[in-house]
Amino acid sequence: MSSNETSVNLKAYNINGYDAPDRCEKCEVSLPDEDARRQHMSETRHRACPFCEKYVPVGGFYVHCDIAHTHEHWNDHQVAYQDRFDRQQAPSWLGVKE
Repeated sequence: MSSNETSVNLKAYNINGYDAPDRCEKCEVSLPDEDARRQHMSETRHRACPFCEKYVPVGGFYVHCDIAHTHEHWNDHQVAYQDRFDRQQAPSWLGVKE
């Protein structure tokens, strides 16, 4: 395991009801707190829900849509595909299993 992997805190803070790591799951930039993550998400849209802009963890898009967007029209097959794709692309330090 590299020093980069050991320095990641996978439960650095709670945002939108989810534990979030202190590093972006997409580009691995350091995100030491909720404000940094929100700013990064607004600038890059990394891990932001396309409907509400809130943080969604890797593999959690389907559950998020099912709970938070019951009155929105969303394609369950596309959302499930996106979750699978996100899990495949997740960095190894996240420990996400397919």
